[in-house]
Amino acid sequence: MNRETKVINIISKAFAENPSVLSVIKNKSENKTAAIKALAKYAYRTSKRRNGIFFSSDQCATALCYPYFSKKDSIVDYWNQLWLIQNAIGWKKLFYTLKREKYMKSIRPRSSDFLYFWFFASSKKETRGAFELKDLIFERADQLQLPIYLETSVEKNKRVYERYGFEVYHIWKDNKGPVLYFMRRSYKV
Repeated sequence: MNRETKVINIISKAFAENPSVLSVIKNKSENKTAAIKALAKYAYRTSKRRNGIFFSSDQCATALCYPYFSKKDSIVDYWNQLWLIQNAIGWKKLFYTLKREKYMKSIRPRSSDFLYFWFFASSKKETRGAFELKDLIFERADQLQLPIYLETSVEKNKRVYERYGFEVYHIWKDNKGPVLYFMRRSYKV
């Protein structure tokens, strides 16, 4: 199994019941797994173009995290977005998803000098790979002298991120979606 397939499988399984993911994918339950896999594939492709794929040495954990300012949208990105709409979001959820994404971008810093921590997933509950990836991402943030920003809709994940120095800087409750915690870890000089 190649690296892309492994990463997609790990993300797909880990996010099968994630409220934020479920709020944007197609409604048809028989296509839920395929839609989540398509979202994971889109995230992988987007992050790869931005050199933001982290994979643990035990191959059980992955993180998608990249400098937000890297490689702005290109024709390839637009093509991938159309593919995402067709395979994961669907046309019925498109306007909700666009509105949601626009709001999320409006809350993130206007300056694009930060690492965007998009996805983290592990195929095991306890894995050294999770700590390895945390250390790699924190090391990258320190090397680039950048803060890290993320969003999560899972309360348990919010508490874990807080344990590692993240703070909530905004909370959003949309009528159609889950509570979304906007979090950051400031760069420490």
